[in-house]
Amino acid sequence: MYLDPTAGGVEDLLDRIVSGVRSSFTSAGARTIGEFHSRARVGVQSAAGSDEGRPRATSW
Repeated sequence: MYLDPTAGGVEDLLDRIVSGVRSSFTSAGARTIGEFHSRARVGVQSAAGSDEGRPRATSW
C-alpha cells in the first residue's frame, strides 16, 4: 500500500469531510439531519457539464 506523505493525516481527512457536509447542509438550508434528509436533492451531472464548470486558463 502506498501512503502519500503530502496527503496529510487523519485529522486533515476528517476536516475535509466535515467541511463538505457543512457546505451541503448550508446549500440545502438545513440545520438538522432531518431537515437535510427532507431537503436534499441528488442530481446526476454529465462529463460535459462537469467540464463546463471548471475554471478556464484564459478570460473572456
